[in-house]
Amino acid sequence: MNAILKEEFNVLEHAHRLARPTPAAAALHPHELLDILLNRRFGVEYQPVVDTVSGETEGYEALARFYRANGEAVPPNLVFEMLHENPLLLFHTELELKKLQIMHAPKTELLFLNLDPDSFHVGGTPGGNVFTELFRGSRCPGQEIMIEVIENLHIRDVARANAMITDFKNADIKVATDDLGVSNGLVSFGSFCDSSFIKFDRAWLRERGNRKFAVLEWFHGMAKAAGARTVLEGVETLGDLALAHDIGFDCVQGFYFRERFVNEAWGRP
Repeated sequence: MNAILKEEFNVLEHAHRLARPTPAAAALHPHELLDILLNRRFGVEYQPVVDTVSGETEGYEALARFYRANGEAVPPNLVFEMLHENPLLLFHTELELKKLQIMHAPKTELLFLNLDPDSFHVGGTPGGNVFTELFRGSRCPGQEIMIEVIENLHIRDVARANAMITDFKNADIKVATDDLGVSNGLVSFGSFCDSSFIKFDRAWLRERGNRKFAVLEWFHGMAKAAGARTVLEGVETLGDLALAHDIGFDCVQGFYFRERFVNEAWGRP
């Protein structure tokens, strides 16, 4: 681990405080969004993906983090909801974040990166796609970049997600299906079968004791049958970890694991 990463681990408590904005966070106004982007008040948190049996960290997911001028954390969903109203600005922000996330990533076996299919769509050029070229040219020896894909109920987004997956597959870039189980999600057969990892949303943990919980085990069995490795997100307690182990998840992820750090991009050129 290099000196930069050691320094980042020393700010663990600072990262923990900033990375979990309160549910009652104030709405984001357009001028604040521009201030965040123009002054690069964004950064990345690397959250470990841990082997359920061995307890070893297999990789990290790079999570986008945004801050107001006063240092207050802004929920990423607020930022991305506004960015979707301006596709070019969404593309620019995603590209800057991906460069930052790759630049400061721990040198582990796996690096999970989220990418919105709408951003990928805007990044298309006559010679290929900007994101595909970035990921293909940024792989470190021994490290696999895993692109997380989430789809919603709009058929256009499913089509864009499938087109993105096909492009990555042709470039030998692996993908993971993200947030399986969210209320507005729809996983296509193609993306399910082409995914190296299937990540299950934290919402499943709230279904313990309900009939719906049986669906989790069914989906988990389907993922394993398709040859994908499985990750349960949102693990925050020892009970959550035990549940993941009992069901047979390969890996877990969540705030139970405090080995994480934030790299803030403030003021970087």
